[in-house]
Amino acid sequence: MVAAGRWCLLLVVVMLHSSPSNGWLSNFGFNFKKLIDLNIGKLLNQCKNKQATGLNGRSHADIVAAAKLWAPVVRLAVGEEWKPSSVDYFLQHVNLRGGSPTSVTPSTLPTCNSNCYLETKTHLSCPSCREPVVFKGQDPASAPAYAIYEDKGNVVEITYWFFFPYNRGKRACVGLYFDNVCPCVKAWGHCLCPRLNGCAGGYSTFGNHVGDWEHVKIKFNNNKIYSIYLSIHDSEITNQYGGEFLWNGNEFRRGNRAVYTTDCTHAQVYAAKGSHGIWPNTGEHVYKKLFNGDKLKDHCSAGTAWHIANNLKIVKMAAKGQFTGEFNFLNFKGRWGNRERNCPKIIGQCVLENGPGGPPK
Repeated sequence: MVAAGRWCLLLVVVMLHSSPSNGWLSNFGFNFKKLIDLNIGKLLNQCKNKQATGLNGRSHADIVAAAKLWAPVVRLAVGEEWKPSSVDYFLQHVNLRGGSPTSVTPSTLPTCNSNCYLETKTHLSCPSCREPVVFKGQDPASAPAYAIYEDKGNVVEITYWFFFPYNRGKRACVGLYFDNVCPCVKAWGHCLCPRLNGCAGGYSTFGNHVGDWEHVKIKFNNNKIYSIYLSIHDSEITNQYGGEFLWNGNEFRRGNRAVYTTDCTHAQVYAAKGSHGIWPNTGEHVYKKLFNGDKLKDHCSAGTAWHIANNLKIVKMAAKGQFTGEFNFLNFKGRWGNRERNCPKIIGQCVLENGPGGPPK
């Protein structure tokens, strides 16, 4: 109804403005259009002024203000089951292994070492099972994001970290995968028998893991916004499909790809369904071809908008062991999830991977 009303209003404006009459109706149409143009111009100027705002100084308060002003909006995929959560919520559902105490909070999680890991209190009955209720995460409206900033002189970097209690892996063919393959001879370019499509050998899901950290980084150069950096899975995939997008005054660009903003300054990025890699756009993204012919894909869509600026916890970068209070968990050197299980050598990947390391990196 609202959209229909807007179209009707636009139609009236066009009719009034194009009317050949020189009477009051024509004057009303002209004045009304002029008013709309003035308001649009005012909004555009406000947006430009907002985009010109960078760092007003280097105090903690200045950087906090800039971090919130330029915080990205993360669009979760439509139908996303594995939502983000706070670290505090996650730690209520896991035990520390390889260190003490067993039960931990963000302020009591020890630095530990690489042999430590967090394990769900609810046992996983199989490597791809999803019994723990914590895996579902929280309502994004109540889930915080964590920002760590570094002042490097002319450059200030702010890295936004997003935590998800669970990463759902990729369904892949265990065997040979055929993609429109002709198994017989061809005549004049045409296959003389039915083509082969699909998997011969069955499917399984690999790369699941408990705990999932994703991040986006923005950079200021000489107090002006300079770029945004998107991390997608590993460094090879990031370099090819993500990486650094430079600000051009309207959006962030890398070659022919762009990260667009909403509300003038908030980059809109897309978290892949289940695995949460951060992409610049929606769609089906093929990011890896397997040895057997199958492909790994990320699916991104414009689902729930997670406005992280509304619940952002911000701290200055420190060495491991130097974070305090509610950010004490950043000292943790162990893994943020259960140990790996079911790792067939032929695939080279586990059904359940080790939990990831955490920030800062």
